[in-house]
Formats: sequence, structure tokens, C-alpha cells
Amino acid sequence: MAKSTPAKAPKSVIPQSKQVKSEEQLKFERDLKALAAKAKEQTTSRWAINQAWIITQSAILLCLAAVYANVSRLTLSPVYGGIPSSIYHDKVVITAMFLGWSCNLYLKRYIPVNPKLLLPIVAAYIPAVQFFLFKYSGTLGGKWGPVVTEAITLFPLLFLSVANTGTLLEDLDLKTGRRFAFLSDALPGISSFIFFKSVEYLSDTFISRTIGQSLIQTRLGMQVVLQGLYTIFAPSRLLALAIPGLLHTAIYNTHIQTPYHTNMLNATMAKSEWLLHERKESITGYVAIAENLDRGFRVMRCDHSLLGGEWQPSVTKSPKKETIYGIFVLLEAIRLIERPEPVADKDAKALVV
Repeated sequence: MAKSTPAKAPKSVIPQSKQVKSEEQLKFERDLKALAAKAKEQTTSRWAINQAWIITQSAILLCLAAVYANVSRLTLSPVYGGIPSSIYHDKVVITAMFLGWSCNLYLKRYIPVNPKLLLPIVAAYIPAVQFFLFKYSGTLGGKWGPVVTEAITLFPLLFLSVANTGTLLEDLDLKTGRRFAFLSDALPGISSFIFFKSVEYLSDTFISRTIGQSLIQTRLGMQVVLQGLYTIFAPSRLLALAIPGLLHTAIYNTHIQTPYHTNMLNATMAKSEWLLHERKESITGYVAIAENLDRGFRVMRCDHSLLGGEWQPSVTKSPKKETIYGIFVLLEAIRLIERPEPVADKDAKALVV
């Protein structure tokens, strides 16, 4: 009787559905890893772009503020002189920067609009406010006149500029670790101040070499250009509030060196028997040639200094013009007078120029 051989067990075969599922799962995992890597890359790029944009906005604000600080000081020099305009200028600038950096959170929380949107409006009214304040320069005097003028005009602009810079730099990601955590608080402020002073120095050098070469390179022309740059930086519907200031500058501000504004200025000066022949801004200062119609002399001034002058023939009754400095020689001659009883200096009343 033949022995029956046991039947062989069939080989295990993986179902096709499970094999397809395994391949789809691997593909899904690969796609998921690729998306994760791409998302990480995009997050890093977005972070870098965001940080660069914060630094760029801050740099623009500080550049505009530094240039305007120089232009403001130059605008005061024809009225008060270069030295009086510079005595307290740095103190006004540093005070505005300190308060702006300290109060940026207060402005952000309690002002209903973004403080950045106020910059073009403030810049638009600075020339108009200066125009009115210059009329009281004789009352304010050479000591406090520049301080009061810049406190009302330049100070608010620098205050808002630095406050907005501080607000922007709060979002700057400075990963210095716990050991150097103090750098995260101090570095933005120190860097901003150094950057501001560097731009202020460089722009002052550039302006002093190129001032007066064109209308936009005059003192008032640069103020108008800077106001336009502030408008581009912070456009908004609030710019409608700046229209009155712009109209006053364009129509009534006689410091603009165009024939229309010069004729308007002469109409005002004629009431005091003065006539403006020519004016020009140069690297030496604001140069103007004016004539006193009542007394008959013509003078040339540069900023707040008298360069020279001459009496007109109609006054001297001479075919030649005579210098006005002769009167200074006569005043100086008081030193040569001898008195039987000399007068002490503290009691002397003579004026020596």
C-alpha cells in the first residue's frame, strides 16, 4: 500500500492591496518631509526678510531725521547767525532723541493713530512755523531765539522719528542668549544713536559742499524735498491735514528764491525803505545785497554778518562811491581822545564797534 505524501504548505503571498498601500505610505512620508523642509526654508526666508525690512525702515527714519537736523540749523543761520544757531542745537537734538526713545510705548498705546503717519504733517508745517517765528527774532534774541524755534519745529519731528524707530526695533530678533541678554536691550539704542550721528556728520559735509547749486539745494528747497520723502515713507489719508502748510510755503513763504517770492519780499521791505537786489545761497552762507533807500547806502551780508557796503553818489555828492566802513574808523577814533581826567572803563559810555 502506497504511502501518501503530505501536501506542501502554500507560500505566503503579500496581498497586492497591502503592497500598494505601503508604497503610497512611503511616498506620502517623502512628500511630508519635503513640505516640512520647504516650510522651514520659507519660514527662515520670511524671518530674514522681516528683519531686513525692520532695519531698513529704521535706517530711513534716522537718515531723514539726521538730514533735517542739519537743514534746521542752516535755516536759522541767516536770522540768528551760524554760532548762535549751533550753541544749543545738539542739546535740542539729544533731548528729542532721548525722550522719543523713552516714550515710544506711551505713544503706541495712547495715540489713536500710528505715530509714523504724523511725520509728514509735522514736516509740512515746519517752514510755515519758522516763517512766523522769524518775525519775532528781535524779541527772542540770539540766545533763546534758536532754542525756541527748534523746540517748536525740529523737536517734534525728531521726537516722533526716534519714537517710531524704537517701536520698529522692538520687533528685531536679537538672539544673544542668557549670558548676553543685556545686549538685546542696549544694542538697538546704542546702534541707532551712532548711526544717527554718523549720517548727521556725513550729510552736513555733503550739504556744505553743494548748497545753493539749485533751487532744491537751498535751505527751504531741502525742507520741501524732505517733506516729500516723509510723505512717501508714511502715506495716509491724514496727509490732507498738511495741505494748508504746503500752500503757505508755496505761496506766501518769501524765503523761496524765485522771482515771484522775491517781488513779494521787496513789497514788504519797501515799507521800511529797503530794496533787495539779489540773494543767493552758497557754501559761505546766505548772501544778499540790499539797499537802504532812505539813507542811500548798499550793503552785502552773508548770513548774519556784514561783508561790506558803500554810500551811493546821490548821498555823498561825489562821482565815486565811498565805503561805509569810514564810520567805523570814526567810532574807533574815540580811543585817541585824551581827557584831563581819565574815565574808568566801568563808567565809560562811548560805543566802540
